[in-house]
Parts: sequence; C-alpha cells; structure tokens
Amino acid sequence: MKRRSFLHKMAVAGAATVFMPYLDLMASPNVKKVKITNVKCVRTKIGFRPSLLVKIETDAGIVGIGECHHDENSMGAKDVVLNVIKPILVGQDPYELERLVFKMSTRSSYYGGNHGIPLHAITGVEFALWDILGKLADQPVYKILGGGAHRKSVRAYCTSRPRDLLSKDSCQEFAGKMKTWGFTAAKVDFIRDQNWERLDNRMMSYNEIDRNGRGFQNVRDAVGPDFDIAVHAHWELDFDSALRVAHAVAPMKPWWFEDPLPIAYNEQWVKLTERSPIPILTGENLYTRDDFRPFIVNGAVNKIEIDISSAGGLLEAKKIADMAETYYISVATHNVAGPVATVASAHCAATIREFAGHEAFMNQAINADGKSCNGDNAVLGYGVDLLKDGYLQFNDKPGLGITLDEKLVKEKYMVPGETWWD
Repeated sequence: MKRRSFLHKMAVAGAATVFMPYLDLMASPNVKKVKITNVKCVRTKIGFRPSLLVKIETDAGIVGIGECHHDENSMGAKDVVLNVIKPILVGQDPYELERLVFKMSTRSSYYGGNHGIPLHAITGVEFALWDILGKLADQPVYKILGGGAHRKSVRAYCTSRPRDLLSKDSCQEFAGKMKTWGFTAAKVDFIRDQNWERLDNRMMSYNEIDRNGRGFQNVRDAVGPDFDIAVHAHWELDFDSALRVAHAVAPMKPWWFEDPLPIAYNEQWVKLTERSPIPILTGENLYTRDDFRPFIVNGAVNKIEIDISSAGGLLEAKKIADMAETYYISVATHNVAGPVATVASAHCAATIREFAGHEAFMNQAINADGKSCNGDNAVLGYGVDLLKDGYLQFNDKPGLGITLDEKLVKEKYMVPGETWWD
C-alpha cells in the first residue's frame, strides 16, 4: 500500500478518521488496515552520549522514528530491538500499541526485570509507534496522547553550573548566559569533594556543607528572585548529609533538591521529605509505575522526575504523571538523550497538567545558539527552532514532527564500525 493513496483514502473517510483521545484509538476506521513490515536500528552519537535510533516501517508507506536511551555503546539496546522486539512487531497493527508494549515487556522481562537496557529499547520503539499513529491521524502526538495537551510549548530548564560557585564573578557570568539563552530555570550541581561517579562514602563534611550554602546563595544573588534553581545531587548522600545540605541551601529557596539519597525507596525518603525545608525530588533512575508508586503513595517526595526516554514510553510516563497528580505531586523530566528522544519527551510533557520543567543540555558547541539542545538538532528536519526563549517548541507536523535527515546521520553521527540500517 502506497503512503499517498493510503492518506487519500483516510482523508475521504470523513470526520470519523479525525484522531480521538487515546482510549478511542481502536474506534478509528484505520484499525487492522496497517501492518508493521520492518524494524530497523542504528547506533549513533548525535547528542553527548551514544544512543540507538529506531525506524519502524509499515505497509502504508508510513515510518516511525524513535530513539533509545543510552547505554555504554548502544549494543545492548540494539540486541533487544533486533532479536527480541522485531519478531514481536512485524505483521502487527501499530494501533494495538498498548498490547504490543505489554508483549515486549513480558518477553524481555528476564533480561532485566523491566528495568535498564531492555526497557530503554522498548521505550525507543514505543516512540516510533506513536510517531506512526500521529502520522496516520495527521495530528501531532501531543494532541492525541492521553486526550490532548495542556500547553503548546514546554518550559525547559538548563542543566549547567557556574565555573566556580564560590566566585561571585563566575556566578554573574553564568546568569548572563542563562539570560542570553532565554532560560528561566537551571539545575546546578552541588559542591562535593568526591566525584559522584567514584564515591568513597556518602558523608558530607562541615566544609562541604558550608561551601554549598555560600555557593548557592551566590547563584541566587546573580540570577535574581524570578529564576528557579534546582540543587543537583546524584543519589550520593546519607540521610544526615542530605538533611544538612537541604538546610544549608534553604535560604536561597531552591526549586527542588534532586536525588539526595540512594536510588531505591525506603522509609528514609519519607523522613527526609517530612523534615526538609526545601522540596525533595527523585525519579530519573526509576522505571514504570511500579518503581514510582511507593515514592508517590507514601509521600516520600514533593516532586517526581520522569526520564521519559527510559521509563517505559510516552503512555507509561503519562500514567506515572497521572498517578502523581492524584497525590498533588508535580512532575519534571530528566533528559540526557539526543534530539529525537528530546522531541518525543516534550510531546509527553505537554500533556501533563502539573508540569514543572523539562531538562535541556547546552554543553555542546553546536547548541551555543540557544535555539537547540541535546546535540545536533539539524538531524530532525524540524523546520523551526527546537528551543525558543527557554521553551521547547512543536512544529505541529503529524507524529513527532521529525523528518530524519538520514544523510546527515549516516555521514556524521554513526558510531564507528556501525552499519547503516538499509
């Protein structure tokens, strides 16, 4: 079936073909008329970490593009996509997205218990399926996921920091950069004598606590009262140290204190949130509703942060956010992925009512224009700037709005030794 003739038939079918909220997807007259014919992938490094691009082809001539959250070299995700997921999807109807995600997660569960690399692979594939569904509907994904959007652009926060938090001049330089780029919020690493990736212990010294109090006050003085500042840790502290840091930085009124304790849920999270003078947030290393549930229902956090590119897909992220909303907990996103997953994540963020901010990285020279983030946005074929005045933009094209520049990816961003998907 050719794409042009298929879309023509879809158009003349009348109002019945206009896309409806997700729960009504199966009422579309296109159900059982489209089949997945192939699943392809290629390892790339478009952002600052390797990631796997996914391409799903259909007999309607419509393709979907997705991106899997990084692992060390994307070999793990590629193995799962080609050898576990592809046999499940080929010949299936993309409209049966939720059933297909269930089958993929069940089939891959013994590779990681629905955590880690297998779920990264499923999430990237789910992005591509949503891209197909949006194109079939001739609607952007953010207008159809969960019944529609709460915003037409998504507030972003920049993950960055002054060169030296203890230098007022350095903090002023940082503030000037944020203003130039248009951001109204940033996430700033706290001061630590240890590298978070090579911890010796979880204890903070008095001097470290004191320096954080002074350093973050310098940041607040530089950016002013109308700029949100998140204090960024990496799951690296014990309870006592986390509580002391929270009190030290409290005078500058942080947006949130991110990942102060180790990843797993236990009762110390509840105690910290109850005793902290500032909001506590976690979630970037959690997967699916099962991981988020104890934090939400037990009041263990004030806010949650979903890494939409790894937590199980757009629909799963929306379900997590909806669960949080019932407990009056707002949502932010973690995002260290490349441009394709960044766009997909933003589509989901637009549908979350109690949404705080979406992570954006500007640490590559190519993003110094303030109009792009998380790598080379030229691969998107987007037609508009992805980032404008600190907000992620949509081009309102069908699906994710991506027209992948395969030539650019192939010539510049493939992982060395990788073979192109054709």
